Amino acid sequence: RNAGDFPISVQQSIEIAKALAFQAQVIVMDEPTSSLTEPEVERLFTVIDGLKAQGCGIIYISHKMEEIYRIADRITVLRDGRYIGTESAALLPRPKLIHWMVGREMEEQFPHASSGGGDIRLSVAGFTVPDPSGLPKPAVEQISFEARKGEILGIGGLQGSGASELLNGLFGVYGPAARGKVTLDGLPMRIHSPGRAIRQGIALLTNDRKTTGLVLEMSITHNITLASLPQYSPGGWLNNAREQRCAEEHRERFGIRTATLDQSVETLSGGNQQKVVLAKWLQTGPRLLLLDEPTRGIDIGAKHEIYALMREWTQQGITILLITSEMP
Repeated sequence: RNAGDFPISVQQSIEIAKALAFQAQVIVMDEPTSSLTEPEVERLFTVIDGLKAQGCGIIYISHKMEEIYRIADRITVLRDGRYIGTESAALLPRPKLIHWMVGREMEEQFPHASSGGGDIRLSVAGFTVPDPSGLPKPAVEQISFEARKGEILGIGGLQGSGASELLNGLFGVYGPAARGKVTLDGLPMRIHSPGRAIRQGIALLTNDRKTTGLVLEMSITHNITLASLPQYSPGGWLNNAREQRCAEEHRERFGIRTATLDQSVETLSGGNQQKVVLAKWLQTGPRLLLLDEPTRGIDIGAKHEIYALMREWTQQGITILLITSEMP
């Protein structure tokens, strides 16, 4: 099989295996666990411990605090391309490390939770999604649940559990192959395409922003308006001034750090790229927001900002289905 046919977690494991095959004396690992499940992470750490015992030097880049303290002997922090400091892991307390990374104190990582006790927004009964690769066993089989207005409903499970396929099915990625009874605000839905899902107030942030979330060569402005382009193209002609105003508003609202909105989105950091994807979907005015790993591969400061935005959206009545490998 082609590597591209596998889930992103398997592709990540293949990349790690390829690096290890060189039998190098120094190995640089850049966010190696961003797409791995917890058991896969533990297997990687066992390999790293073995490499260290053989005298191999490892430069390990990660935004995950627990990983840094789990395997690092010394910690070096860079921020905005500048060297901030180096210290032994045993002598660097977590609050000081976070301050080095984001440049300010952070009193809480997760904003205060809202009650989310509104009316039922989404009702799913007997939802089934066939396996995308054609295996006989469905990826999602007879799933039923409800989500309320202004609520964040977390969906757990290891890689291969069917969580991502569930969100893709609700978004119409698999067309009529996904079956089951779905109602949104009490009205029955037949979502057979992403375009139809968007028109009915559903948005999906996928777990791979560079492949399915962004058009990397396009500008920040064009990416932000991509899913809501009819709003800026009356009569089929693009209103550039109106589109630019929209992008400026979202840059300020989401705190997107960029010199100009005309630059390609691939030049941004991971956290700012994720904000662009979120801005794109919020511009469609969703009632239901499907978030698949929204904080994957971004720094702790950007994570805090996205958590705060999620709370802001639920206070506005948006319902969120959340998949995350960040257990806290």
